[in-house]
Amino acid sequence: MIDHAGPGGPDASLVDHIGLRCPNCQPVVTFNPSLRQQIVEHISAHILHDPSVDRSSEPCGLCLRPEPLCRIVLKKSKGKKGKLAIDMKASSCPNLVKFNLAAAAQYTYSSPCTNHLIICPHCIGSESSPVVWSYNFRFHLLRKHPRVSLQDYNDVLSLTKLEKGGMKRAWERRNKPQKLHRKSQRAPLMISERHRSRLVFKYVFLFYFFNDSTDQQNPQQ
Repeated sequence: MIDHAGPGGPDASLVDHIGLRCPNCQPVVTFNPSLRQQIVEHISAHILHDPSVDRSSEPCGLCLRPEPLCRIVLKKSKGKKGKLAIDMKASSCPNLVKFNLAAAAQYTYSSPCTNHLIICPHCIGSESSPVVWSYNFRFHLLRKHPRVSLQDYNDVLSLTKLEKGGMKRAWERRNKPQKLHRKSQRAPLMISERHRSRLVFKYVFLFYFFNDSTDQQNPQQ
């Protein structure tokens, strides 16, 4: 749920204490910390449709601050099948929240945003952070890796018509309070095999690339 700041508003004391809010909305829009994906969706709608946002600055998907003011670090959870997750201690962002990376990359009608954190393979070993928001990846490549072909990452850079339409709706209702809908209230979303395979390929590639790079950096472990 997105609540508008104001005296006596819903969950006002909780939200003001945590300080999660959109830096660009007037009147001020504050976020319910329990609905983390809606924070990403709201901020990502600004990235796509707000003319005041400079996308070439690689704005943060949680607070809109340009790179490198925010630093998001990923870590692998324990176990052989451990998944990538946000390292809350090593990361810095005024709107920092921990959310499911795999779920963030999946489109649904009620949650159309797929802006998620990915590991840039061309930044491994450099001083800059290799973690990039997917909505910024095109500008990241153009700015820092101009010799890399964008076509090689078309699966990450291209948004479907459904996602574009959903994010347009998110932008148009950005100032309206949102309610959390139960999945049972909507018909299940049918995802094409092509789109599903693209998501699987994307995460398999990033997961194994991250593991290989970690092993190379720590050969004795």
